[in-house]
Amino acid sequence: MKKYLLITLCLLAAACQKNASFEKVENTEIVPGGTLLVDLMLPSGPLTKVSGTDTKESAVKTLQIFVFKDISGSDFSQNVRETDKWSADGSTTLALNTYVGKKKVWALVNAPRLAFANEQELMSHYSRLEENSATGLVMTGSTNVEVGEYNAAASVGAVTPAPITVSRLGARISVRNVNVDFSGTSLEGCYLDIKEVYILNAVNSVSLGGTARTTSELGSSAYWYNLEAWNDGVPAAAQAILGDRGNLNISIGPTSGTQDINRFFYVYPNVSTAANDNTESTPSARLTRLILHGYIRGAAGRNLGDNVAHAEESYYCFDIPKSSTGITVERNHTYDIENISISMPGGTSDLPAHRPKYGKVNATITVGEWGGHTTLTYEL
Repeated sequence: MKKYLLITLCLLAAACQKNASFEKVENTEIVPGGTLLVDLMLPSGPLTKVSGTDTKESAVKTLQIFVFKDISGSDFSQNVRETDKWSADGSTTLALNTYVGKKKVWALVNAPRLAFANEQELMSHYSRLEENSATGLVMTGSTNVEVGEYNAAASVGAVTPAPITVSRLGARISVRNVNVDFSGTSLEGCYLDIKEVYILNAVNSVSLGGTARTTSELGSSAYWYNLEAWNDGVPAAAQAILGDRGNLNISIGPTSGTQDINRFFYVYPNVSTAANDNTESTPSARLTRLILHGYIRGAAGRNLGDNVAHAEESYYCFDIPKSSTGITVERNHTYDIENISISMPGGTSDLPAHRPKYGKVNATITVGEWGGHTTLTYEL
């Protein structure tokens, strides 16, 4: 090493006689920059189905790495951007050349390509629900590192490792199976034909820093998709992960039986704990809701026979209840409705005024493959 430095200094001395740009030569030859090697730590996730399509909830389509100077731990606007790198080849490892010193490194997975002047801009930028897809859920994560000198050509220093654990900005709502038991009721001998399952009252944005929309903000309809009713004006990409509309052909019965549905939907965090029986015209914060829409046919004593055209329309509405943390839908949390037991007709609409006023919810917390796992059981 000493030999190398002596040779370098001799060369620099010679260069000084011909060129006064000593500082430039010194910066490139004596004080090399650093190389950061980013490795993503991805959350686990099983194969699931959204509208019948197999997906991987931890898939990486695009990756963007941001490197900010780590100057302030409270005023993130002071942590200015040094460099960033984008990849669209599914990479989970990226190498970046940057300056030496303390850095804050952020990873954005499956998000649009973005530009930020400092860390505060990144953390306060809002991701839209439609930026997610069944094969590419938006994930973020960050880490603090100190980049050391590295110059491969001169065999100086070493690459600085930067492992970053990322997690999903959204949450998953799933419905596994439906059990029907009309025995001993006026519906004995009937079928329940399930035609569609979808999500209402979905918050449409969350910050890249993971901050959910506040209850005050949720008083505006601008922050909701499908507020109280399905909205065909919602972006198509969001519709794809919020509903399976008119595609199901699941028949249960007559009288009793169980059928698998296995449908998975994705939403952004919702901090509202307000009930869904608000019939006011002005939007207000409320619980996220899953709707099961079907028809009851072959009703004995109702003269409906087995004619689907004369079947009785029936809506079943299931709210995601607040958790022990006091909020409802949490980031990187999965809400799995393992079983829905139905023994009576539903409402005539998915609107609050027509919602049936009965039913109960049993909720238990178990360890899941996501950051948290809530198992829900509904009995109607």
